[in-house]
Amino acid sequence: MNVAMTKPTYPIPTYVPAQKSQKPSWWGRLSLGTKATILAVALSTVPVVGIGAINYVVVNQTFQEEISANKEIKNLSNLLMGTGVTALLAGIIAALLARRAVEPILATTSAVQKLSQGEFDTRLTVEGEDELAILSSNINRMVDQVQTLLQDQKASVEQIRLYAETVNAASRGDKQFLFDRAVTEAKKQLNADRVVIYGFEPDWSGSIVAEAVEPGWPRALLDKITDPCIPRKILEEYRKGRIVPTSNVQQTNFSPAHMQLLARLSVKANLVVPIISGDILIGLLVAHQCSNTRVWQPSEIDLLKELATQVGLSLSSITLAASKAAETERIQRWKDIIPRIRQSLEAEEILETSVAAVREALHSDRVLICRFDDSNIATIISESVAPGWTKLKGETIKSSVKEGNISSHYRPGIVHTLDNIDGASPNPWERVMLEQLSVKAHIMAPIIKDDKVYGLLCAYQCSKPRIWLETEIDLFSQITDQIGFALLQSALLEQQSTATFLAQQLNEITSQIRVSLKVEEIYNSAISGVRETLKTDRAIVYLFDENWQGTIVAESVGRGWPEALGANIADPCFADKYVEKYKRGRVKALENIYEAGLTQCYLGQLEPFKVKANLVAPILAEGNLLGLLVTHQCSSTRAWQESEINFFKQVAIQVGFALDQANLLEQREQARITAELASSEQRQQKESLQLQLLELLSDVEGASRGDLTVRADVTVGEIGTVADFFNAVIESLREIVMKVKQAATQVNTSLGENEGAIRQLSLEALKQAEETTRTLDSVEQMARSIQQVAENARQAAAVARTASTTAEAGGLAMDRSVQNILGLRETVAETAKKVKRLGESSQQISKVVSLINQIALQTNLLAINAGIEAARAGEEGQGFAVVAEEVGELAARSAAATREIEQIVENIQKETASVVEAMELGTTQVVEGTHLVEDAKLSLNKILEVSREIDQLVQSISSSTVSQAQTSQAITDLMKDIAQISERTSNSTRQVSSSLQETVGIAEELQASVGAFKVGD
Repeated sequence: MNVAMTKPTYPIPTYVPAQKSQKPSWWGRLSLGTKATILAVALSTVPVVGIGAINYVVVNQTFQEEISANKEIKNLSNLLMGTGVTALLAGIIAALLARRAVEPILATTSAVQKLSQGEFDTRLTVEGEDELAILSSNINRMVDQVQTLLQDQKASVEQIRLYAETVNAASRGDKQFLFDRAVTEAKKQLNADRVVIYGFEPDWSGSIVAEAVEPGWPRALLDKITDPCIPRKILEEYRKGRIVPTSNVQQTNFSPAHMQLLARLSVKANLVVPIISGDILIGLLVAHQCSNTRVWQPSEIDLLKELATQVGLSLSSITLAASKAAETERIQRWKDIIPRIRQSLEAEEILETSVAAVREALHSDRVLICRFDDSNIATIISESVAPGWTKLKGETIKSSVKEGNISSHYRPGIVHTLDNIDGASPNPWERVMLEQLSVKAHIMAPIIKDDKVYGLLCAYQCSKPRIWLETEIDLFSQITDQIGFALLQSALLEQQSTATFLAQQLNEITSQIRVSLKVEEIYNSAISGVRETLKTDRAIVYLFDENWQGTIVAESVGRGWPEALGANIADPCFADKYVEKYKRGRVKALENIYEAGLTQCYLGQLEPFKVKANLVAPILAEGNLLGLLVTHQCSSTRAWQESEINFFKQVAIQVGFALDQANLLEQREQARITAELASSEQRQQKESLQLQLLELLSDVEGASRGDLTVRADVTVGEIGTVADFFNAVIESLREIVMKVKQAATQVNTSLGENEGAIRQLSLEALKQAEETTRTLDSVEQMARSIQQVAENARQAAAVARTASTTAEAGGLAMDRSVQNILGLRETVAETAKKVKRLGESSQQISKVVSLINQIALQTNLLAINAGIEAARAGEEGQGFAVVAEEVGELAARSAAATREIEQIVENIQKETASVVEAMELGTTQVVEGTHLVEDAKLSLNKILEVSREIDQLVQSISSSTVSQAQTSQAITDLMKDIAQISERTSNSTRQVSSSLQETVGIAEELQASVGAFKVGD
């Protein structure tokens, strides 16, 4: 049953500020017994003395006249003595009575003093029914209440310690350690014989997971005791917080099985409290009393309830931490899957890696990828299955869906989950697959490639139902996306590889075709290369005649397929519909000839050759359509790739180029034959000319011996023209020889006259050349000196430029140093501001601490006032007096803590002030460093200016020396030229002299030679 706990309420006292009392008088300093004695003596003596005095006056007046003076004095003395004795006896009696009356008060005072010193076992003896007896009774009750409060406080502290121990146990993250600690502490606090925790499984079966039991009683944990008899209704009530305290189990209506279980454990009384984590019933915290029956007190019920609550919270914390750690590990594990998938380059490897990684991450029984064909038949193309389950890779599953494509039922990004197939209603295809694979729960999502559904990624739990987590669903969706990306990347790489392979094959086929010189070899090389590269069943060359009817002139066909070589294929519609299209380069690709809309006539022509798919490209030579290059796929239909179509088209183009080349080679051969015929004719003409030339030479043979009177016979033709020209030349030569004879005679005469003058000129030129050579040596020496100066000037210029460059680099470095120092200055200033603000904040903390200290002092004062008021209030305020005392202690501790904080804050302020002072000093040093760097920069700038001036001066000197060097070089060159001219003049004069001498000889020889000619008269 549910137990509601109510806590007692106390009246809230009104705090009255205590008035400051004045210094007590001597009467106020007397003890209560002294005051009572004085009052008793006074009260008993004053009447006697007053009566005696009155009697004395009356008697004195009465006997004054009758008794003599002596006798009167004696009587009075006796009367006074009697009165004094009476008064003394009355005082003694009063003192005894006062002492007896004061003894209870003194005993009460002593007892209260002991209580104030913490001796709460002290009790007052209550005698009678007077006010002192009532006071003693009230004091005894007050002490009992104080002891109860202290026990409650001790129990509260113990509970707090228990909760702290539970929290500490939870911080270890070990559920079993938490359970063991909880039952141990609960048994200790409740002083029970046994405390157990009964934990539930997901199917609400349960067992004892932790136990603390006194020696001598049966142990439930070792025997693995379970209790399957808890109805669902009771479990729901426990989940809502039901608490069941049972004082005597024999007086309950428990089920026989449960009673048997209790008897087995020797349970006489028990207390059952649910352990709830969040909204989930984790188990039951049960306390057993085995020695006897037991009435469970509200405080005990409350204690066990609070402990169960704390265990539930701790379990929530452990579960949350474990779930976070598991989720982090799971996310990391899923993240590790993506690189593994993206590392694979082959589609099959990508799929195998994906299913294995997903099954490992999900810990599922089976993960597979299936694809659908046009008949809605799913084929398992990749699978990873746990041990104990049948492998199904390659198996097909036929769907009951008749219309539409199953892939269209799965949209990109949508993940389909099923936690428990029992009671679910999946779509027809999923139902078929789940039944065939014995699936209890599944998660599946489409794999998208090129914006189309490539297939389905499915993860199955076959052993039991499973609740799929949101993170698993999200990551599963991401994995399917990554598989699609990886497949797309693989397809692109495959396309690239295919394109590279096709390009290489095209190059090889083109090379083979270009090497071939015969048309038949060109055709055979092309169709063999096409069929081998594209892995087709047949490749042919189909040539047209003048009527656009065709014949297969070349074929390459696979084994087992019909041959088509020599077959005549006539298409009456070809000339009208397709000739112009093929002339423009049309390439026709049919994936399935039966779905291409071909005529029955055309299909009838293809069917004898078992054609399922084909590629057709035109063969063009010199812009004319010669025929078609065709390849057939006979084994099955085929989806032609764009790269394959382009390759096929290029082969057809290369065949056309090769045919053009063959035609050109044939034309060249014809031109060679023609050239050979022309060469034979030219040879015959040459032989005829040679005969005529021999006749001409025999006619003019006398001219070779100096007879200029001979003439050639002029005939018809080219040789006659040459003979006529020869006769004219001989005539002109005869006239020249006659003139040479006359000139030779005149030359001999002139040479004899000028030979001496030429010899003198030669000597003078030789002397001038020697003088010029000596001058040239001096000029060259001067030029070398000038060049040395120029070289030194160039080195000085280089040094000056280096200094200038160094100064410029130093200036830039100084600029950067200034900027860095300024940045440091700003940073230090900003830091100083922050530290100052920290000091200001510490001052604010100091103010707050001071305020807290004042509040603590006021709280302490209020606690003192509350204690005084509680003492005044008597019994009703005693409970509050203890609270006031604890508040006072708390205020005292708060005051001590604030004093420590004030000391710490004061130290912080001192350190802050020191740091600020150091930063201000650092700022001053940074400013000084900035000035020093700026001075250094100015010095470097001056050095730079001086270096530049030196550089300019050195460059000027260098330019001048270079100019002088160039001038000296020019002079040297000029002197060399003069020397050379002199030398040439000398040589020329010598040569002229020699020439003249030779000329004399030549003239003589010429005269002799001319004399050999026969010129006639």
